[in-house]
Amino acid sequence: MPATVVKLGPGELSVGDVGTPVDFTCQVTAAQVEWSADVGDDTQVLCGETVPGERTYSSVLTGTLYQDLGLASGIVAYSWDNKGAQVPFVFVPNAVAAQAVTGTLIIDPLTVGGEEAGANMTSDFEWAIVGDPILGSAPATAAAASGRGSKAEKAEAA
Repeated sequence: MPATVVKLGPGELSVGDVGTPVDFTCQVTAAQVEWSADVGDDTQVLCGETVPGERTYSSVLTGTLYQDLGLASGIVAYSWDNKGAQVPFVFVPNAVAAQAVTGTLIIDPLTVGGEEAGANMTSDFEWAIVGDPILGSAPATAAAASGRGSKAEKAEAA
């Protein structure tokens, strides 16, 4: 069977309550859900067998985005106003693949500023996911995201 390759984007990334989420999809340059395992020590028992240590998993949503500083409804302001809040999120890495990761994450404030004068300001983020995220079918709104950034939409926005 040949390799299957799926590119990041076009997709969707939004946080906040259903009906009023902050959609900052067009600010994102990188995003991914990362898992980590916390593994306890194995224990050898009298009969010579080994009982494996307990495994617990946790995940985070990480990425990089352009700062939208000065935009009251933007992700930078949202992250500062909602620091520590647990909010729902939807992450669709590729709308054509029609898969989404959903769940609840904890918002940490984004950095403000940059390392080089004259350069576009970006922030790296790592937001802890509460419980297990769900990988499933993308919501209907993500289908529209596949056209995001089209020439027609850019012309409409101008």
